[in-house]
Amino acid sequence: SSGPMSSPRVHSTILLIGDQDAVQATRADELRRQGYRVLTAAYGLEVEALGQRLGLESFALVILDLPWTDAPQVGEGSTFVQRWGAQAPHLPFIVISDAPMPSRLHPPVVWWLTTPLTLDTLLMAVRDSLGG
Repeated sequence: SSGPMSSPRVHSTILLIGDQDAVQATRADELRRQGYRVLTAAYGLEVEALGQRLGLESFALVILDLPWTDAPQVGEGSTFVQRWGAQAPHLPFIVISDAPMPSRLHPPVVWWLTTPLTLDTLLMAVRDSLGG
């Protein structure tokens, strides 16, 4: 059966991190329309607090939007990714950036998507990261 109850998506919580509000809202809306549960947080203290409150095991996927290549966020972002990755090895990350993809991706990053990014591409990466 392919009803919504049988879909693994209903149980998959995606954490969307970033601060491009209109873009972020569009992505969150589309993911919710696809049946995922989506939480959004600004980068930094807000996401750290959310992770501590809910526990990293409550997320199935993290999408991290790092829009500015030369901003300190990118350096912090990679520290943040490594730290959460060490705490929650099961948790895949999709990075969205205007920086070109590094020569190789280090876990927990499973996808590196460059902007501008279509929703179709994002959804494809999300489905792949969550195993279908």
